Amino acid sequence: MNKEEFKEEAIKRFGEDMMNWKFICPVCGNVASVADYKRVGAPEGAVAFSCIGRWMPNAYKAFGSNDKSTPKKPCDYAGGGLFGLNPMEVEGKHYFNFAD
Repeated sequence: MNKEEFKEEAIKRFGEDMMNWKFICPVCGNVASVADYKRVGAPEGAVAFSCIGRWMPNAYKAFGSNDKSTPKKPCDYAGGGLFGLNPMEVEGKHYFNFAD
């Protein structure tokens, strides 16, 4: 899809306020809004590209061992890493899907 189609779909689902747009991590299933990313201090380019857990202490490891006491989400998945799992393509770049 192109950027205009992306924006139209986001508005249809979540309204005009971009801070309310929500995305789901393809690894852990955590749902985060743009406001959530901002709240934890994630850079703008991380929204819908990497899991919000990358900017939170004690995030679940997307790949590797974890302590069983660690919650399963959010995780530390990075969209630009070795495993590109971001399913939605917008003008050649891959992002998380919109949350339901």
